[in-house]
Amino acid sequence: MTKSKWIVEIDENSFAAVVLEGSYDTPMLVDFWAPWCGPCRTLGPLLEKLANAYNGRFVLAKVNSDHAPRLSKEYGVQGIPAVLLVIEGQVVDRFTGALPESAVRKFLDKSLPSPAEKLAAQGIELARRGDLEGAQAHFHAALEKDPKHINAILGMVQVLMAVGHTDEARTILGNLTPQDAERPEAKAILARLTFRDDGIDLDRLLKKVETDPSDLSARLDLGRALVASQHYEPGMDQFLEVIRRDRSFQEEAGRKALLQVFDMLGTTHPLVRAYRSRLSSILFS
Repeated sequence: MTKSKWIVEIDENSFAAVVLEGSYDTPMLVDFWAPWCGPCRTLGPLLEKLANAYNGRFVLAKVNSDHAPRLSKEYGVQGIPAVLLVIEGQVVDRFTGALPESAVRKFLDKSLPSPAEKLAAQGIELARRGDLEGAQAHFHAALEKDPKHINAILGMVQVLMAVGHTDEARTILGNLTPQDAERPEAKAILARLTFRDDGIDLDRLLKKVETDPSDLSARLDLGRALVASQHYEPGMDQFLEVIRRDRSFQEEAGRKALLQVFDMLGTTHPLVRAYRSRLSSILFS
């Protein structure tokens, strides 16, 4: 066996600690082999070569199946060489037999997290722990490797929003592909940016609408300000009132604003269900 920090020999006693627990940090490629197996002697050196070539994207764990009958049975190994890819404690893919190098690379590239994905995942974890500076550094590194990586973009945007850099957040959010921009999590973040409280005088807007109930522009501003301050129901009531009075006002701005609140809150939120029904009653009455 080639000596490398990316290649380990394991047995039944060390499998849980090395493979299952270790796979939460680094994907584990498990090679069930035996000394008497001809195809194993072909595949084994190839897997070792790729473990070094991939430079830490996975660890190769070699299991002598003759010495690990319980593991072979538990993981359904009926012929060798048998190769399992374990990520976060779960077998996510497998193959049997001595595949050529191109096929093994295709197998790996299909399921292994990319370098950008790994950095983005680390950034998300750092952000969850409250280390926004560390998270931002990881998201930045991920975006250097893949400028269109959606998790890195969304993670960076949320960190920038948290520290008040909303203009930069909007710029980075603009790097999403049209397809990714339609994903629910992306639309929710965009909606949060739209309803940011940028020092709007809520009392002034309330008085303005009370003084002139027909001022639909003021109603829209009031609705946005209320939603920004997390007063969702009165904010959505303002949007509904704009729609009742003039559904085409500013190119259906009331309906569009209401839909953005739906995106921000999520489809399962009880307010979304209630106000979607109220919107339908107005539009189709």
